Amino acid sequence: MRRCLLLLCCWPLWALANPPSEAAVKAALVANLANYAEWGEGNWSVKHTLICVAGRGPVVDSLLALDSQTLLGRRIGVSPRSRPAEARDCQVLFLGDAPGRSQGDWDLEWTQALATAPVLTVCEGEDLVSQGCMVGLAREGTQVAFDVNLAALRRANIRLSAHLLRLARTIYGRPR
Repeated sequence: MRRCLLLLCCWPLWALANPPSEAAVKAALVANLANYAEWGEGNWSVKHTLICVAGRGPVVDSLLALDSQTLLGRRIGVSPRSRPAEARDCQVLFLGDAPGRSQGDWDLEWTQALATAPVLTVCEGEDLVSQGCMVGLAREGTQVAFDVNLAALRRANIRLSAHLLRLARTIYGRPR
């Protein structure tokens, strides 16, 4: 009992000594999104999550490191994709850094091609959410925040839980 109390008292100090990288925090957020999403088609297993990645960068590398891990009872599979048509079987798609192109054009190509597919698209940057990406990750001070595009989610027949939506920094496309 005392050992548990000591661990609980010292945990914040230990955590500050070894904070996770921003990329690792973003990857964990992406990996856990499936726990708070419902796909209208209902074809996805509750025990497995297929996360696809397109592009490069530290978040893509952190996501690839999660392949075959179990998070909150779900086995995570991570698979690279090079074209939007290859991503239609994914539950979650993270769009990393564009390989040799404008980031905005890269993200727009993928989000438009998958607009009605039941694929939860995640991008980095708040401006991309207003253009069709479903969830946008952003750094806010020392924390990672996220924005949500409800209109894009509705087009793909995906719902995010109210608990997750309450944590969002900005929600685009709310019904009036």
